[in-house]
Amino acid sequence: MKKILIILGLCAMVMPSSSYAEILSSTSSASGATGTVAGGIAPIPILIYHSVRPYYPGITNLVKEYTVPPDIFDDQMKYLGDNGFTVVTLDNLWEYFQNNTPLPSKPVMITLDDGWENQYIYAYPILRKYKYTGIFYIYPGAVGKKHFLSWSEVKEMQSGNMAIASHTQTHPELPKISDLALLKQEIAGSKEVIQKEIGVSVKDFAYPFGAYNDQSIKTVMESGYRTARTVHTGVKADSSAPYTLDGIIITGDFNRFVSLVNK
Repeated sequence: MKKILIILGLCAMVMPSSSYAEILSSTSSASGATGTVAGGIAPIPILIYHSVRPYYPGITNLVKEYTVPPDIFDDQMKYLGDNGFTVVTLDNLWEYFQNNTPLPSKPVMITLDDGWENQYIYAYPILRKYKYTGIFYIYPGAVGKKHFLSWSEVKEMQSGNMAIASHTQTHPELPKISDLALLKQEIAGSKEVIQKEIGVSVKDFAYPFGAYNDQSIKTVMESGYRTARTVHTGVKADSSAPYTLDGIIITGDFNRFVSLVNK
């Protein structure tokens, strides 16, 4: 049931009421966060995966929409390499934003949400096979629980050229949190826990369910993150909005995948 509830919430996006510029100007000077950056708009599909595992008897259509079988995931990764795409990281995107460092002609980013253990079992070896870096958005409250990654698996992937980012502490809908101390615990606290466990800086964030509001963005900035990803469907990353990056939820439909990465 928990898996279904998480999936159902993915499209529950809450838009900020203030202008982006207002949020940036009120936060950046106090926190040191950089909201106005040098680059422009990068045409880059940010792919969002959830479960990577075989379909199973009785799987519902809803769960199936957020599950990519390993053979199809492999086909998708192979397609990227065979068709001139270059897998880039948030470090590459940030260098473009900050310093206008050129991106390759067909950049693409691979992200995986929620820290399901099947990502380690099935996706990680395939990413290693193609020498791609995946960005794993995890929430510490689930680490070590049944069906989720363990800290040893997270550390292994980080050592294996994967990037680890934050998805809050317990995966709540952030706009529903009115207690600012609790909101900070979810956003800044998760960063601190992950950094302590894996020993590297955590710089990037993704909103659970893609839901955020003015205060969510402000707290993400104040917590020292440089980017935050939504689930808005889009293939462009705007340097003036690093805390509301677009993404594309990927399914097991290979033809849909090809269409989306070529937009």
